[in-house]
Amino acid sequence: MNDKFVIINNLPYGTHERQKVDIFIPENAVNKNGIILFIHGGGWSDGDKAFHHADCQHFCNLGYICASMNYRFVAETISVFNELDDVTAALETIKNKCAEHGLNIEKLILSGGSAGAHLALLYAYTRKDKAPVTPVAVCAYCPPVSCSKPDFLFGISDEFDDWKYGLLSNCCGVRLTKSDFLNESQQRALKSISPEEYVCASCVPTAVFCGKNDDLIPAEHILDFIGLLNNAGVKNDLLVYENSGHTLDKDTETAIQAKNIIKKYAVMYF
Repeated sequence: MNDKFVIINNLPYGTHERQKVDIFIPENAVNKNGIILFIHGGGWSDGDKAFHHADCQHFCNLGYICASMNYRFVAETISVFNELDDVTAALETIKNKCAEHGLNIEKLILSGGSAGAHLALLYAYTRKDKAPVTPVAVCAYCPPVSCSKPDFLFGISDEFDDWKYGLLSNCCGVRLTKSDFLNESQQRALKSISPEEYVCASCVPTAVFCGKNDDLIPAEHILDFIGLLNNAGVKNDLLVYENSGHTLDKDTETAIQAKNIIKKYAVMYF
């Protein structure tokens, strides 16, 4: 551990106030062409890049270049696909800024929690071939993997129903309400933002970390997703936090194991 690194805060990658990224560059990088990018959670409509600063510092101390990004929140005119566009724009800016420091960034590990994990998976699976920095692996904490199933976000109900269906409407760009949920067009729209729909043999190695007691992302969704990865022959790791829910806050030793898996992927794929 050396805690010697350069931090570039609030680097703009677009004109929107949310389009900013923080970059952590170690003084003596063990790998000069790979970066770990963290994408924060918050239901696609909340949260901040500062949430992953501790993760960036941890891996930066191990010699890895890291970054944590903000992105535009979903709204009537901003969908998940626009948030994926933000990832591309952030990566272009990161690559250019690192080049100024003599670093040729070519490989990318994506990570994040919840909505951020969802964006990480979608980006790695659907935009790998056009990304400014090539995804080589993804490490996802509590990722929504199947947005079209009726029990998705099952812990949000009753007085929060209108908020939930409004959020999902903004995410996929098609209006959803509880009364007409999951007609054909809605199914199609929600599947288009579901990582499980894009699993194939060419997907990058994938680690999934999940809470056994998660009341937002059903454990069955994660197990089904891992099954799809296995059937497609995709290298993967599954780590279950046995005592935790969606926030993964009750399994300290398991959290250490998760970081070790991310490090393992960095060693293997950078």
